[in-house]
Amino acid sequence: MQNQIHQFDIESMKESFFSSGGKIIVLEGFTYRPLPERKHPKPKQKRAKPAEHKAVSQHKSRARARAEKVAELAKTMTCGEVAKLLGETKSALWGVAAREGFKFASPPRQPKPVKDPVAQEKADRALADQIIALRDCGMSRCRATAKLGIGNRKLERILVAFGINFPLQRHGGTPCQE
Repeated sequence: MQNQIHQFDIESMKESFFSSGGKIIVLEGFTYRPLPERKHPKPKQKRAKPAEHKAVSQHKSRARARAEKVAELAKTMTCGEVAKLLGETKSALWGVAAREGFKFASPPRQPKPVKDPVAQEKADRALADQIIALRDCGMSRCRATAKLGIGNRKLERILVAFGINFPLQRHGGTPCQE
């Protein structure tokens, strides 16, 4: 009902508008107009580069002479020896070698010392006796190696060589003085 009342009011308003001389004006709808083209500035003329000097600077010639000297020394000397001789750091010399494409001489290998098997057997026997004493006290393998100042690999080698049973888990034994 309310809707009919509003409809009636709208119709009466239309009639009064047209009777007083009103006219309907149809407005133009939206039409797409693209943006105007951008106007870029013209490119500037590039400056002419001055003629390059073909002469090598003093700095480059000194660096070239230094690199040649280092390359010559590197044929017979190690990097450390060249560094001492020239008073430069090893990293600087390695950089020169990388840029110039040469390598330093390798240092001579030190021969391995010959071990006396009799003296080694005697030292191992003394360690084996200490290991057995520490095991009987109830000390763990880790503490035994720390107390003896040896590594786990040496402990394993002695246990196998002398047939010592040293379990991984600590067992009860007589307490020993540490």
